[in-house]
Formats: sequence, C-alpha cells, structure tokens
Amino acid sequence: MKETIGMRALSMLLVALLVSGTMVPAVSANCVKNSPGKTGANDGCTLDQELSLELIQPDSVTVSPIVEADKKLLHGIAIPSDWKEIPAKQLKPTEEDWAFVRELLRGLPDDRKQFENTVRSIFEGESSLSEEEEKEILLQLSYLMVEATEGEFIGPKWAGSPGHWHFSGTAGENLGYTSSVHTDTLRNYSGWADVHREEPIGIVPPGTLNRHSWVYIWDFPLPGDNLGPYSCEYYIDAAKSDFANYDSDSAYINLGKGLHYIEDLGCPFHTSSVVGQAHHLDYEEWVGSNWGDLFEDATDVDTYYIITDPSEDAKTFAAWSHQYLEPICTIMNYDLNWRTNTNLINYTRILVSETEKMTMGMVIYSTKAESPDTAGSSSVPITDYQTSYAHINGVACSDSMLFTILIDHTYIADLDIWLGWKEEAWDEYAEYQIWDNQGGSADHLILSVRAESFAAIHDWQLRVVDTYEGDEGEISEFALYIG
Repeated sequence: MKETIGMRALSMLLVALLVSGTMVPAVSANCVKNSPGKTGANDGCTLDQELSLELIQPDSVTVSPIVEADKKLLHGIAIPSDWKEIPAKQLKPTEEDWAFVRELLRGLPDDRKQFENTVRSIFEGESSLSEEEEKEILLQLSYLMVEATEGEFIGPKWAGSPGHWHFSGTAGENLGYTSSVHTDTLRNYSGWADVHREEPIGIVPPGTLNRHSWVYIWDFPLPGDNLGPYSCEYYIDAAKSDFANYDSDSAYINLGKGLHYIEDLGCPFHTSSVVGQAHHLDYEEWVGSNWGDLFEDATDVDTYYIITDPSEDAKTFAAWSHQYLEPICTIMNYDLNWRTNTNLINYTRILVSETEKMTMGMVIYSTKAESPDTAGSSSVPITDYQTSYAHINGVACSDSMLFTILIDHTYIADLDIWLGWKEEAWDEYAEYQIWDNQGGSADHLILSVRAESFAAIHDWQLRVVDTYEGDEGEISEFALYIG
C-alpha cells in the first residue's frame, strides 16, 4: 500500500511539472529542436545534456538547477599500448648510490664497511652467503632505506601535503561527481599507507616494511619491494566490496588508502631498490617545496586512464615511470643547479600529470557501476515502436551519484527516455522522464544525470521508447558513478 500511494503521488507531481513546463530538459548544442515527423535533415550532431535530480522518499521529485558544464564526467582513455612494450633496462647502482648506502650504515658497529661490501657482492651475484644469510642482510638494508628515503618518522611523501593529499583530493574534484565529504576522505587517508608500512596484512610478509614499489623486472628487489601494485589492488577491491555492501563511507576510506600506492609508483624512485635512492628524499622534498609554482597545475587534466586490472595496470605504470629514473638521477648527479633544470621540471610535470590520470582511473574503477546490458561491447537495440531497457541493480547509494547515458540513434527526436528507481520492497519502478522527443535529426545523445539523496534505492532502470518509424539505434552505455 505504501508504494502504491507514493507512486500515485509521484505521478501526479510529474504531470503537474510537465504541464508547468519545468521538466523540459535543457539542451546544450547547436542542433535544431525538431518535433517528431522527420522535418529536419540528419546533421550528425551530438546533443549533450545534464540534469540534476533529487528524490525525497517516497513521495516527490525535486528538479535542481542545471549543473555547470565543467562538472561533467571526464573522458576515459586506454592506457597507452606502448607502455607495455618498454624494454627492461638494467640499471646498476652508481658510486653515489653506494656512498648513500654507506651513510645509512653509520649507526652500525665498526663492521659497516664489511656490511657494504657484502651488500655489493649480493647485488653483483658474487656472494658466498646462504640464502637465509643474504635475506637477513637485505632485510636490514631495506629497513634503513625506508627510514632514510621516507623521512625520520616515515611520514607522507611525494611530498605529504601537497603531494598525496593533492593527488587524491584533486582526483575527486576533477571527476566532479564525488561529494565534498568523500573528497575530504580521499585527502584524509592519502598518507595512511606511509604510517602503516606493515599493511596490508597478508600482502606484506611478517618482519618487513612495505616500500610501495615495483622493481621486479629491472632491479634486484629488497625485502618489502614489489608490493605496491598488490597493495593498491587490495584496497581498491576492498572499496568495490564496500560499495556492493551499500557502505560508501567505508568504500572511500579504502579507496583513499589504495590511491597512495598508485601515486607512489608515479615517482621513479619507487621503481628501484638502491639505484638513485641517494636522491629520493631530496627529489620529493624539492617537488613538495615547489608544488604551487611548478607542479600543482599539472594535475589539471581532462582525461583519466581506464583501469581494467588494478595490479597489472599499476605494474605497467611503474614500467613507464621507471624510464625517468636514469635521466633524473643524471641531472641531480651532475648539475649543481638541478633545482632549476628545465628538463627536470618538464620530466616531473609529465610524471605528475600521468600520475593524476592513473589516480582518477582507480577512482572510476572503484565507483563505476554499469548495466550488464551495455558493459564492454554490449548494447541494447532500439527499434521502431518498441521499448528498450537497461538495468543497474544492487547499487550502493550515497550522497551523490552521476548517471551517464549514451545513445546512438539516427533521429533522436523519435525517443522518449525515462530513468526509473526502485527500493527492494517495491514491485514497480518510480520514473522521471529525462528526454521527450527533442533533438530533431541529431543522431547521438549524451545524457548526464546527477542524483542526490537516493539513500534507500537499490535498483535503477533506463527505459527508452522509440515513438516513430524509419530510424533505429541502440543504448550504448548506462552507467552510474557513486560519489
């Protein structure tokens, strides 16, 4: 009875809004708005519309103002294929690197020279120690390296705030659909991984520290190396699981934790064990101290990388980032004025921009839910006088959601389009008409619909009715992003 009364009240409200004209969607494009009847030529134009809806359960829908264009979901692009074809380049520690290692050993007893020689023999494959003895030596070096390159208190680097704080928060701001509360969560947890080096449990072997790295292909890993991609995936998958259990607050906490690891892999010093580590701390502190003047605007990107496998994509990203280690170290070794070196600045701006794209991609991977009818290469046909459907079920709702709807049709003025929603206990969907035979002869339609306060809704439906003959098409995407 409850849902029947609610549906009747909702229907009456929708009729009233239609009569008053307040529900007619705004259209942003230079296309002729022909009515059905095929009076205009097909000009191949794409219409791009954005609405904002708020549902106050269970009886009413409030139409909010049109959202500004700069808040639209950004464009996703594939990770460049040539990143996977970068040849592994074996870099050997320089004398500067070994001098750095020697400095690390100052707190050791008088045999620190022997310790250094032992480490060098292990790296050069000339050690006569047992595997267990080598492991003990390298474990000790790994601890010293983390303390030296990540700061005395192993505080957040890249470098703190700004750095991880900025990368993570800007990802939420750039994407536009993430609520301010959840964007703050991404920022607040951006440094968590640096003060929890033993995490994630099950990924980090007991007795080691997580170095947030990937050096497997081109270097001699220390204990705690090569855990970065798997640590990233651990928390990104935990976030997806939280969304599936309708707990978006916990999801954004896990997402905030996971983003740190992909951001670290954008720094080339996280792609080596010993090579270049003499410059690791100086480099990150230089980036942090010059962030506002040189690097902050490099995070103003308008695309993100599409993530399909968090750990594998993180490894690919590390391989790309690693290319910059040698040229950066060469500049820092031989240019006394390296802090103003234009090549170093340009390299770093590239690294910052690409890291931001990967960070945003991880957010999208975690927060995006797609209709199985339109996921991947699938689509739903739209045929004359028929009704077509796409569904997204079991979605964790939050304070903010963004729907994207992509439709290819040779005459979009033929179409009526409805967005529907349903609580678990309801038998039928409540609906809101988001397209009403507008657009004339345009043949592509991109709808972006924002939804607020749909906390009790679990299932969503897109219903498309083709009201005229002679032109057909398909629903190519129906997806939502949880903010």
